[in-house]
Amino acid sequence: MIRHDPHAIIEITRPGMTDGQGTVVYDSWKAKRLFKSIDVELVTGETSQATITLFDPKFRVIDSFAPTAPTEQSVVRVWLGFGEDLGEPVFKGLLAQLERGDRDTTFTVFDMGYKMKLEKKAGYKNKKDDLAILKELATRNGLQFEGPENPLKLEPHNTATQDEQTDWEWFRERAEDAGLVFFVRHDTMFAKYPAKVGTPALTIRNRVDFNITPEFEFIFRTPENQDGKPKLIAHRRRGKAGQRVEGQSDVSPGTRTDVFLKKDAAKPTKSKLSKRAQAQKDLQREHAFEGHVEIFMPSTRLDYRKTVAIENVGKLMSGNYICDTVTYSFAAGHLNVTLDLYRDIKE
Repeated sequence: MIRHDPHAIIEITRPGMTDGQGTVVYDSWKAKRLFKSIDVELVTGETSQATITLFDPKFRVIDSFAPTAPTEQSVVRVWLGFGEDLGEPVFKGLLAQLERGDRDTTFTVFDMGYKMKLEKKAGYKNKKDDLAILKELATRNGLQFEGPENPLKLEPHNTATQDEQTDWEWFRERAEDAGLVFFVRHDTMFAKYPAKVGTPALTIRNRVDFNITPEFEFIFRTPENQDGKPKLIAHRRRGKAGQRVEGQSDVSPGTRTDVFLKKDAAKPTKSKLSKRAQAQKDLQREHAFEGHVEIFMPSTRLDYRKTVAIENVGKLMSGNYICDTVTYSFAAGHLNVTLDLYRDIKE
């Protein structure tokens, strides 16, 4: 096979199955007519997912999952690329839905964090800070946890309560309160501070690596003129004897002040609350530049937080951007990547 022939492999593992039915593999090079489309969307703050549609007029694919429940903890891995060696999978997740059309069978697969959404729970944590709670939520769902490289020293909570929430909902609440972006890749739950532009992993040139299409778009706006730009964020806690402690982010032009109230904290200090407020302001900031491009799949694997250099789209719009959403699209004869990008004025 040549480099320009796209290659896709789908592996589905069903725990508890015997007689060689536990794992099935579909290879686009061995069964080219079987593959209709594959879309893998890698996002943050939400569930990443893969949608796989196979040409199945004689029901052979979908019938292979009978008679047991096909979606129960079935693990799906997706490889996309060119050549024999596809490296690491671009996606790993849990099979959530099987759909049957006239001649097609479609799999909907959610990332491994999907198990955190399946059950509402109640409980509490004493004397733990947000990062400790986030790690515990991830690990009790069978996920590894990776926090920020240089985490702020957050004040521990006297009591943090999970009130009839899924682990995903409580994880989101605690992460956003700490100013963290969260996402799942393979078997790891990440909680990171918002990405900053770094060294480009890839340079993309207009009319060389991608062409202007109806979906092509770059936008510039002045964030300070937007209603959603917070002027100031304040965090307030109650310490011993009900004493109120407040920390604030820096002040920028805007239209409103966001105040976050909490009833208690084990050891609240103005310094720690100010750092928390600034982290949350960074999380909520609006971006001056946004872009949307579609390219042929590059040899460099792209995902959220990767920096790419965009060239030949004019002096204002050209520059380094951060990947926000990355979508891989495979169909007969093509393999493309769509990027949603952003950057700030100072970047």
